[in-house]
Amino acid sequence: MRSPIEQISSSLQAAIVSIAFEELQGGFCMSFFQTSKMMMTAAVIIGFAASPSLAATFNAAADFSTTNNPNGVWQYGWSSSLGSTFNLYPNFTNDAGFVGWRDPSITYFSAPTVVNNNTGSPINVSTVTLEPGLTFHPGFNGQYSIVRWTAPEDGTYSLATKFAGADFVGPTTTDVHVLHNGISLFNDLVNGFGASSAKLFTNTLFVNAGDTIDFAVGYGNGNFYSDSTSLAATISSATPPESVPEPGSALGLLVFGTFGAGFLLKRKQQQLSQDSSIK
Repeated sequence: MRSPIEQISSSLQAAIVSIAFEELQGGFCMSFFQTSKMMMTAAVIIGFAASPSLAATFNAAADFSTTNNPNGVWQYGWSSSLGSTFNLYPNFTNDAGFVGWRDPSITYFSAPTVVNNNTGSPINVSTVTLEPGLTFHPGFNGQYSIVRWTAPEDGTYSLATKFAGADFVGPTTTDVHVLHNGISLFNDLVNGFGASSAKLFTNTLFVNAGDTIDFAVGYGNGNFYSDSTSLAATISSATPPESVPEPGSALGLLVFGTFGAGFLLKRKQQQLSQDSSIK
């Protein structure tokens, strides 16, 4: 199967030949300058097409949206039990410098919820310290609060995740999870506050386009009080970029094909001239 750059080069060569023959049939023969100009334009296009794409990195906090849910590859919501139906948070909130999403139909004491501190500095709210980034909280009736990522394309991706307690009085007592299409990749308990309570998880796995990775928090010891939990999550493409010819190689293919077409055009022009002189 040909690479995208080879397909582009082939299409451009075909277009050049087609234009040249049309002009010839109309009684006009392209000059070397005109042919060269066409080749340079095509070379610029191929040069851009041959540039390697950068590997994608998705950051749950940096990508957080205050206007859209879903937000590209990210969604914010809840489920009644781990791995059950995912429900989007429909309402956006803006409180005391932090912003977030929740569902008023099930909200009790502002939970379950996902919030983002985008100020760059910690915010203290009652007994909770919201560090810069995401914090989420389970619901009163055991609902899991979830940040979901959906794979944009097939490939290998690396996950890096940190959960930590954000309530310094309770302190936090939650169960935390990472799931792939509803199947557990990681389970642990967060008991405490700050760095000493942190639970880390890293993994590299292959996913298909449309697969989901869920970062979920539940109420741990059976009650939802004092269960604010911070989340840091990044997902990076580990699939190497597709190997494509260097721009110079692609240009060489185009030059060869174009001058080959030029040779055919010259032969055609000579034949037409001979036919005209015979008449």
